[in-house]
Amino acid sequence: MTEKAIEKLNKKHLLIIGGTNVQRQKLIDEIIKGSNYEFFRFPKQMRTIDDYIDFVRKEKLYQPWYSKKGKFGTNQVLDFHRDWISENNSLVVMEEFQEMEQIWKMDLLKSYIDQIMNRKKGEKTIRLIVSQENENGLMENLSNVFYGNEKDQRTPEQIIKGSIELVEIK
Repeated sequence: MTEKAIEKLNKKHLLIIGGTNVQRQKLIDEIIKGSNYEFFRFPKQMRTIDDYIDFVRKEKLYQPWYSKKGKFGTNQVLDFHRDWISENNSLVVMEEFQEMEQIWKMDLLKSYIDQIMNRKKGEKTIRLIVSQENENGLMENLSNVFYGNEKDQRTPEQIIKGSIELVEIK
């Protein structure tokens, strides 16, 4: 299962569901060991965008394009972080993501999906592993908030399924 997941990770993001929290964590640990990506593991069970931003600030997962005295605001950090996502070739892990506020969960996942969707063949890009207890309609919810570009012939549902691989632990 781990080898297949690593192979899929080279093309898609992974959504790991099922099993127990310990089983999901063990699978993620094995995937990280087997892949050659620099990785950033967000704190488990993030609930708010502030939790996410705090980690982004702590790990410096953003690059401001202008200098400023003092601290950057939340919106500035989010903008800079989206640029970091588009320019980076790392593995981002968000475990037990079911607790995240729904609106921010969709916004963050959409940012990562955009990178897989818009990359050119062979181009390096960010990778994402998300784990949660169950799928709980996440793929459908993403399809409902996702808007592809005008040139894309695929439906939002096809784009989501083409960008995220569902890995179920039984």
